[in-house]
Amino acid sequence: MRRFWLKNGDAVWDLTSKDFTDNKSFFAYPEGLGVKVKIESFEIDRAFFIESVKIEDSEISGKLYFKDYAHFKKFTEFTGYIETTKPLRLYYSTNETITDYTNEWYKLVLIKEITKGEIDYRTGSLICPIKFEALSRWKKDQKITLELSPFGEPLLYPYIYPYYYGGQNNMAVEIDNTGNLPTSCEVKIEAETDTPLFRIIQNGEIIEQAKYNVYIRPGSYAVINSDAANQEASLYTELEGGAIHREDIYYLGERDYTYSNFITIPSGKSMFLFTANNSQFGKITIKYSYQREI
Repeated sequence: MRRFWLKNGDAVWDLTSKDFTDNKSFFAYPEGLGVKVKIESFEIDRAFFIESVKIEDSEISGKLYFKDYAHFKKFTEFTGYIETTKPLRLYYSTNETITDYTNEWYKLVLIKEITKGEIDYRTGSLICPIKFEALSRWKKDQKITLELSPFGEPLLYPYIYPYYYGGQNNMAVEIDNTGNLPTSCEVKIEAETDTPLFRIIQNGEIIEQAKYNVYIRPGSYAVINSDAANQEASLYTELEGGAIHREDIYYLGERDYTYSNFITIPSGKSMFLFTANNSQFGKITIKYSYQREI
């Protein structure tokens, strides 16, 4: 059985329920869950040559069943302002015994069209056709936290990934990107450290690396995000009174131009290696998403 959830901020609407209680309704006849590509080719002497294959924007559609008009109004209040660029998350699963939808695949979507009809005399429900514009591939969020030791002693980590210990200034974690696409990542450094260096190693070779010649003092943290929509290389410092000062460490010249701007995580297994000078106690947080076309 297919199951769907729609998430707006922290609020969630269950789209696979027929009891219509609370934030629940039924999403029927879903279409557009697959992928559509545009193929450009040309023919020479009855032989075809492919120039390009590009994934086109997709649309997910179906019908939403509501208890009545009041239930439909509650859904519109949940979705909020329609004319917005802030996407919703449409989660999808085929697991009937699922307990945590946040571990399932989702797409970023906007409501493109929703039609309010009349109460169906056969079912007694209000049936509303709906169309979602998909703004991403299928995604699944991941988060890893590495802790720095002040003395360089071995630590144990309660994570499902195998960890490799290499001293207080070197830490590594194996990442198994089960998606079939490379993915961007966000690295947050909350530690007193100098000249942070990130490397992605796959099959014994350095695939990508980024280095920033900046000293992160106590009370500050750095964020390096390679997501094209939220790209940044910033140093944040808490000021007196609680205000946060943001300093761009990319354009001010702290970046080492012998390295790449940002790093991405390739498909398959790879290793994320963090290296820095004079690292003190703190933590490194890595956020990324598996991505698939289908």
